[in-house]
Parts: sequence; C-alpha cells; structure tokens
Amino acid sequence: MPLRRAALSLALLAAPALTVARAAPEVFVAYPPEGHRVTFDHVLLEGSVPPGANLKISGQAVAVGADGLFILWWPLGPGTNDLRLSSTLNGQTGTRTLRVIRTVAAPLPATPTQIDRGSVTPRAALEFWDAAGDAPDERTVMVGFRGSPGGQAVFRVGGGQPAPLREVGAGRYEAAYVLPVSARLERAPVTVSLTGRDGKTVTATAPGRLSSTGSGPRSGTQQPGTVRGLGLNDAGNAATTLDGEAFLYPRDGMTFTLVGRQGEDVRARLAPGVSVLLTEKQLGVTPGVPAPSRGGTVTLDTADPAAPLPVAAPPAIPATPLPQVLPSAEAGTPPVPQPAPSGDLRVRVPLGGARVPFTVTQEQGGRRLALTLYGLDIPPTLPAPLVDPLIARADVQPLGLGVTRLTLDLTAPQAWGFTANYDGGDLLLTVRRPPLLGVARPLAGRVIVLDAGHGGTQFGGAGSLRVPEKDLTLPIARRAAELLRERGAQVILTRDADVTLGLYERDLTAEAAQADLLVSIHANALPDGRDPRGIRGPEVYFTHPQARAPADALLAALRRTLPDLGPGAGLKPGANLALTRPTTQPSLLIETAYLTDPQNLRTLMDPAGRERFAQAIAAGIADFYAAQAGAR
Repeated sequence: MPLRRAALSLALLAAPALTVARAAPEVFVAYPPEGHRVTFDHVLLEGSVPPGANLKISGQAVAVGADGLFILWWPLGPGTNDLRLSSTLNGQTGTRTLRVIRTVAAPLPATPTQIDRGSVTPRAALEFWDAAGDAPDERTVMVGFRGSPGGQAVFRVGGGQPAPLREVGAGRYEAAYVLPVSARLERAPVTVSLTGRDGKTVTATAPGRLSSTGSGPRSGTQQPGTVRGLGLNDAGNAATTLDGEAFLYPRDGMTFTLVGRQGEDVRARLAPGVSVLLTEKQLGVTPGVPAPSRGGTVTLDTADPAAPLPVAAPPAIPATPLPQVLPSAEAGTPPVPQPAPSGDLRVRVPLGGARVPFTVTQEQGGRRLALTLYGLDIPPTLPAPLVDPLIARADVQPLGLGVTRLTLDLTAPQAWGFTANYDGGDLLLTVRRPPLLGVARPLAGRVIVLDAGHGGTQFGGAGSLRVPEKDLTLPIARRAAELLRERGAQVILTRDADVTLGLYERDLTAEAAQADLLVSIHANALPDGRDPRGIRGPEVYFTHPQARAPADALLAALRRTLPDLGPGAGLKPGANLALTRPTTQPSLLIETAYLTDPQNLRTLMDPAGRERFAQAIAAGIADFYAAQAGAR
C-alpha cells in the first residue's frame, strides 16, 4: 500500500494542472417550507444565497444583502404559486422551485342553491346532564353553515319545529339555539335547510348531535400524578371557559361537579352560571355529586417552615406528596423531594378534606393576592386579623352561592413567588418573603435560572443565514451566566448543550432549585400574514405582576445596550406562555430581536452582537436586584 500511494502522488504531480469547476450557488430558503399553505395574499419569503451572488424570483431581480440575506414580503396569487428562485455567482447559476399554495375560500354561487356541508355546526356532540341547573348561556348552542347567499334558512333539532337562521354575512347563516330545560333528547340531529334564489331547497346535518338526559351531575376528580410542580400551571391540564380561555389550573385531587360533555371535554359547573371545560382523560369520573364541603377558620400556618409539606389525600385519591418533585432528565433516576422554602408566609384555609376548585391571582400591581374558592357549602371564616409583616389586611367575602374570595392586601408588591396547593384537608397559600440583599453585592447568593430557548430537535425560528434560533440563544445564555456569576449569583442553565428539553422540564428546573428568577431567552419571528417590514426590536413577556419589575429592568437594559435594534413593542404582560405562567418565582421570556428583520438578524448572528445581548441581560437582572436592595 505505501508503494501504491507514492506512485499515485507522483502521477498527480506529473499531470497537467486541473481546472477546478465552480459550483453553482445554492439558494437556501429558511421559510416557507415546500408546499406551504397560507390564506393570505403575501408570504414571508426568507433565506440566503452565497455572499456576492444575486437572486431572481420568477425572473424578477430582488434585493440581496452583501452577506446573501434576503427577507421578502412576496405577493401570491390564488391557488398554486411555483416560485422559481435563481442565483448567479461567477458565471454559475443555481436554481430551485418553491411551491406555496394560497387557499382562498371562494363564496358559493347564488345558484344553484348549495350548502358547504363541512361548515355546518355544531361540530362536536353536546350532552346536558343537568339542564335544569344551567343558565341560559350554558344551554346555548350555536347553529350555522356556509351556503349560497340571499336564501332563507331554517334549522331543526331532532323532530322539533323549524327555527330561522339569519344571514350574518354573504352566505353565512347563524342562529343561537337555547335548549329548553324540559327537553329530553338522545343524540338528536341538528339539520339545516336553505331555500335559495332558484326556489330549490337543500338540507344538511351537523356532525354534532344533542343529548339532554336529565341524569344529573357526576363527580370528576383530577387524576393523581397528573399535575407536575407546585406552580407550573400546565396547559395540558387547564380548565377553560366555554370560549377556550384558560380559567384555572387544577391540582391533584381537585374535584369538580360535572354537568355535561362537549366532544372530548366534560363540562364542570363551578358555581351557578360558571362553567369550565376539562379534558375527560385527566379526570376520574364517578356517579353522584361531590360530598358537601365546609370551610374552617383561616389562620397563619404554625408548622416548621423548613419542613416538607405533609399530605393527606381525600378518600379514593391516592396520596400525592407535596411539594411535587422534579423528574430527573435521566430515565430511571428517582426524583428528589424538594423542601418548602424557609421563612415563607403560609396562610392555611381549612376545607374539611374537600379539594374544591380554586384560583389564585395577583391584583393591584402585585399588592393583593386573591384566592377564589368554588363549591364550598359553608365558606371559611376570618374571626381575627392575620398578623404578619407582609400582610396589611386580610378579608374573606362570599361572592355568591358556593363562591368565596379570600384577599390578602400586602404591605408591598409581592415580587418573589407564590403558590397554592392542598395540604391534607386544607389549602395552603404560600408567599415567598423578600430575600436579604446586600447593597454592595445584591446578586450574591441569588439563584437565577437562564433558559436558552429551544435546542436539540426543537430548532425554533428559521435562521435565514443558516443558523436556527436554538444556536443563537445558547451562546447568549452561557455568556450571561458567566457575567452574573462574576457578580455573585448562582446561575443554573436549563441546557448547556444542543439537547432537547420539554417546556415543563425547564420550569421544573427553576422550581426544584427554589430559584429567585427564571429568564427564558428567545429570538422573535412573525406568523403568516404579518408584513415583516419595520417590525423589529426586543419584547419581554410575563404573566403575573410579580415579574413586571425585572421585566422593566431587562427591557431598559436591552434598549440602552442595543439601541440599533429599534425600541420594539416592549412589555407584554398577561402572556399565556408555559415559561411565564410558573408562579414559584418571577418568570419571564425575552424575545431579544426579530429573526425576520435583516438588521436584527445580523446583530444576532454577529459574535459581538451576541456579547451585547448577554451584557444587556446580565445588566438588566443586576439592575433589578440593585433597585430592590436600595429600596430596603
């Protein structure tokens, strides 16, 4: 073999010089994907060609940056659009064709009369088990369809009398059917009929059928082990309003009065006229109504605040230790119990063993915590003031049949974390006290969790310069961690490599560490239908008022350190995001800049730009703690 290699080398040296063929420039499209469907007349078209190359789309020359970047707001015609992208560099041309489909819901013609059968509602089956206890809004079923315009439409439920539908838009017919309390239906069909301008009548049946059994309420109990963490507020277990908005986040063993079903969801009545929807698979459903429940005297907890919370589960619900534990990222590794933080304010609300539904919210900029309990037959009482340096005033008020509201007006805005969970037969509302902060080194000892968005199989936003979001956020998080550690903080990275993490694994990391702050770092992008031109700059998202102060500080630092990004849309309070909903500590999410803005993207791609982002994030966190230390 050595002799053969030597002979080959000599032959190559003796051969005439070979001409190196120049490769055709590649056209890289980050977005949209091939065959993408949109309902809009433009699409965000972004990607890159080699530096120095030009670009034409279907024969039209388009602007390309010196680095090859293009971000375009490209017009689409109805139906299939085959965009031919060609790029030329050094006399070589590379091409590719990208198919984008613009779907257009064309109106049905006036004649012949027809109904779009796929548009008929209700789509899901509806069951009413206790219509007599429902308010009219809860018994209202929307019936509608799309059909030929200018006709006369009616609907029937089962064999009932026809009722009119109103044409609310060209060819769109709707009506609200209020189920009679006395109705007894068994999978009754909902049929719609349309008589058009040509005098012909067509009929269609909705996929969803109606049942009103009068069988009475049932009990639904949140399955044990389905709720992770003390304050994660997992959207997979949310109870929503009838319109789909999150209403409350159950805890293990929370028991509901179920009064119906909508498709795969069951409907729970929290109080007269107050219904929520829950996924049935998260509940154990049994006949009969929940046992009567009565509140006791509200007190401050006298248990050892450093000890783990004991738990006694209600009958038929296996015990679930509280606080919850953080599942290890390594399969088969047992979870580690986490003790309650020491020194917290703990308000105990006796429930007589019942695990009634509740919500807990911050109000008045964080100066008030409001705990609302649903389903207590006898409300809790507050015969004596709750004496604590954090409490300015406490109050218990009945709000109506089965609804009680406990409010804590605090001596200062609550900015450090709160939770509410069952503890045996009681509910325990826990409020973290302000930490002791040194004026000289306010970050010393603070536990900060930095989350580099996405990772592994989760690429995040498209990288038009061939680097996806996941690879831009990680170096920023790593460098910000170094800077914060230099100031004395204990910093935990949810990921320090290109690994795949679930959203709630990131939240559980912060909860298990009893973090002081959770900051998730991302880069922004626009959804379909948004013109990207001029939309740029940072945004900071948070759910609870306790996160406003650190969000303010971070936004100010980003704007101060990177004014070239543009001011951005700023603060986004009330965000319904998995990484901002946790309450165990202030939790927020930074959208550093827009991947869909050329200059914002170039700043993210530049190592010096990423250094500035890291400096701004570290400075914003430090500014927040310095302000808190100076206020004491």
